Amino acid sequence: MTTEPESSADLPKESPKTILMQFVVFPLGVVLIGVVVFLLFGKLASEEHAVPDYVSQISAGSRTERKQAAFELAKALKRGEAKRYPNLFQQVTELYVRSKNDDPMVRRYLTVVLGNLGDKRATPLILDAANDADAETRIYALWALGELRDPRSTAQLTKAATDEDSGIRKMAVYALGELGGPDVIAPLAAAVNDPVADVRFNAAVSLARFNDPRALPVLGEMLDRSRLARIEGMRDNQKEDAMIVAMAEYTKLAGPEARPELQKLAATDPSLRVRGAANEALRTK
Repeated sequence: MTTEPESSADLPKESPKTILMQFVVFPLGVVLIGVVVFLLFGKLASEEHAVPDYVSQISAGSRTERKQAAFELAKALKRGEAKRYPNLFQQVTELYVRSKNDDPMVRRYLTVVLGNLGDKRATPLILDAANDADAETRIYALWALGELRDPRSTAQLTKAATDEDSGIRKMAVYALGELGGPDVIAPLAAAVNDPVADVRFNAAVSLARFNDPRALPVLGEMLDRSRLARIEGMRDNQKEDAMIVAMAEYTKLAGPEARPELQKLAATDPSLRVRGAANEALRTK
């Protein structure tokens, strides 16, 4: 679901899923968007405001102002401004509770804010949002749970990793990788067999963090251009991102057996980025 902004000039036009990606550098190229949000969204407002201004606007502004302020607050925290405001967590928590009946985009942006604040006191609120009827809100909540790294979220993330919505599954396995701990290995190992490519790709990258060899077949798939070519809708830059991200984990898990594949990629891949990454992996191996 996509919530259209009231103003065509001030708020981003991307879908909520795409917007969330702007705040996150995912471990997998299929969903990796490392570009600064300003470059993607352009200049969304002509005037810079301080964090307290955004909080005030979220509390008392119009619908469009609340959405804009929540978005800008999330960007401000991404820039590291939270440490200047010791009472911010309590203020955001109060706004978050109120946002349950507000425009869904306000709630989603505030979910990003709570994730960026990194305070585990927010976990019960985010767990509640992870059960929201709105799928996009659930995706934002799952990301925030990964940021909070609270073991209390393991069960919720494990359940979400088997959801019928592949977007939710993808975010859940990403978040499980961020969460860590022995209890996340089993759901990640199951998810490497997911029928949707970017779900199993995210699962494999997350599972590889635990040096689990069950990630190897999917990591190998991610390095195989002929197999990537069969994934419908996957753009060339996404294929390159997937290959580059998989390369480091594949090299770590495969050990000396990774060398022939790396040499092949370094010598023959059509992408300069992929060839460069393969040569770097060979040098550091």
